[in-house]
Amino acid sequence: MAISVTGESSLFTSALRRAALESFRRHLEEMHSPLTTDPEAIDQLLRQADSVLDDVAAAECGAGVTGQRAVRLSAEIGVSRAGHGVHPVESLRAAAVMFEVLLPVVLDRLRDRGIAEQALVSAAGALHESIVRRVGLGAVSYASFLLKKVNGSHREERRRIARELHDRAAHAVGVALQDLELHDVYADQDPVRARKRIGSARTALRVALDVVRHVAQELRESAVEIGGLEKALSDYVASRVPPGVKATISVTGGERLPDEVCDELYVVLREAIRNAVRHAQARRLEVAVEVDGDVVHATVRDDGRGFDVAAAAGSPAGIGLSSMRERLELLDGTFAITSTPGAGTTISILVAHLGSGA
Repeated sequence: MAISVTGESSLFTSALRRAALESFRRHLEEMHSPLTTDPEAIDQLLRQADSVLDDVAAAECGAGVTGQRAVRLSAEIGVSRAGHGVHPVESLRAAAVMFEVLLPVVLDRLRDRGIAEQALVSAAGALHESIVRRVGLGAVSYASFLLKKVNGSHREERRRIARELHDRAAHAVGVALQDLELHDVYADQDPVRARKRIGSARTALRVALDVVRHVAQELRESAVEIGGLEKALSDYVASRVPPGVKATISVTGGERLPDEVCDELYVVLREAIRNAVRHAQARRLEVAVEVDGDVVHATVRDDGRGFDVAAAAGSPAGIGLSSMRERLELLDGTFAITSTPGAGTTISILVAHLGSGA
């Protein structure tokens, strides 16, 4: 990949900039930064370093630092890192390397021009200020991107609940009302049929009541807080998994999960269980969660009919899978599905950096 420079000044020539950017890239590769494996990320880093030199040159002329172009670049980097699931610690490591590489370049260049020692200190401060401000701008855009993802995930959850209430509870109530109206029609002419309609209405209302109770249970904010993840999952399985399905729940080390991780993980596992019950026609369901240090491994495995993962991703049924994946991305986690038609499905989850946030 050829290195291009976007700035030119009397302080830093194109040749000097290219040498500095090449040194920066080489240092990142030597420290095995994951950013160097992505062409877009390394291009952004080199443009950022080049722009930092512009800031230092501007500061030497008495101008302000970090113009609009640099602000847009930092915001672009923050969104890109969040979208690719790059942990912020990698941005901090890259920023530290950038300062380490560019500081000698700045100081040597100023010494060659006979700049006083006090001016060298000011230049080092301008370099530090430029890098730190850019890290801050990137962090803001990173957090904004994740906040939008959170809001989108919550909107999808509200839509799911609305569909649940409309398609099942409201439908059952509508059936009950229809039966009650037919009861009035048959009451005088055919008492037997009228009584059957009352019985049918009673059954439909029980279905509606069960749906409302289940939805209310899912909405309880303390679903995980009371008794922890294992109890929340066990309660959900007890209320939503049919008796004909043999379900097992295993949670090891769940008490060490931070609240925000526990809540989101519960929602993802709950969705996986719901999918297995509704679509897989499984006879066995296994849910296992293991917390090892600051890493969580979780699996949901069923022996159901399986499905074509690629086809499901592009269908309306894949919306639930997308929501699960997005929730895990907010936790710096990964999500994988292994499924073959007729051979069951396994969902594998990995969440790292517990408690460190995004």
